[in-house]
Amino acid sequence: MKKMIPQCDIQRLRDIPIRDVAERLGLNPGRGKCRCPFHDDKHPSLTLNKARNSYHCFVCGAKGGGPIDLVMGCLNKSFVDACRWLADENNVIIAQQHRQRAQATDSMVTTDVVHLNRLMEKKVLNDDARRFLFDERKISREVVERVGISSISSPVPMSRNVNGGWFIAPSLLIPYTDIDGNLLSVQARYLGGEKGKPRFLFPRGSRCGIFNLQVLRDLEDNEPIFITEGTTDCLAMLSAGHKAIAIPSATMLKQDDVALLRRFRSFHTNCHICPDCDRPGECLYLDLKAVFPSLVRHQLPAGFKDYGEYWKEMGHKRLTC
Repeated sequence: MKKMIPQCDIQRLRDIPIRDVAERLGLNPGRGKCRCPFHDDKHPSLTLNKARNSYHCFVCGAKGGGPIDLVMGCLNKSFVDACRWLADENNVIIAQQHRQRAQATDSMVTTDVVHLNRLMEKKVLNDDARRFLFDERKISREVVERVGISSISSPVPMSRNVNGGWFIAPSLLIPYTDIDGNLLSVQARYLGGEKGKPRFLFPRGSRCGIFNLQVLRDLEDNEPIFITEGTTDCLAMLSAGHKAIAIPSATMLKQDDVALLRRFRSFHTNCHICPDCDRPGECLYLDLKAVFPSLVRHQLPAGFKDYGEYWKEMGHKRLTC
């Protein structure tokens, strides 16, 4: 079964911080420890080893496992299903998903843009959305309005087709547009706490690769532009007053996206990045650096895993270009 997923993608999933996985599983890790899910644990006995990215219970003996093993054990999933769950939760696109998208394209599955435009006509921010955006993430209300974010409190169809799938709720609805502001697709960001629900969803047939593309239309020569990993980091960067775009995931940078960025002079002269502090983030930086040698890297202080987290805690200390 492991052969269904390439080793490079398995390694990406194994590199996801074990503490982050434990949090998403609802284990509520404190100072490197949490209650062990593998036995009736009355006191936190499962130790999360940051250096080895693994867990070890000194009571029941469960040890040596990493993020995938923890998901398999907690959710009683197979190896492949645990990989899929981790990929969905962390917006990692694995090769098997690429094949599914290719099959969808081959079958002439296209995004129902007319339906999505109607869905996004009236912007609504429910309590979950306001809490996530404004209270938790400290995102500017002006940025949320300008980007056109909406939300749903109950499931809605992704298309008029009865087999087109559903956006789960509660979720943010984040529009992806072309450079002229025309809607291409909508990404749903799940805000609920139910285990097993994918955190990010695109409608089948979606071909968008860069978020906030329209900012490039007004980009002046030599004006600083930031590339972020994920939409939440981009919203944080915009809230800080920077111009920014986002690659949805470190594994989703496509050649078409690179070709589009090459058209803009600032990506050759004044392009910046603040990558996530993990291996996929490092790979994204290196891939972009190979294309744009003048790319400037901003290193986050120790203890912050991405720019969104930094902005949430230290928004008053802006990055300087």
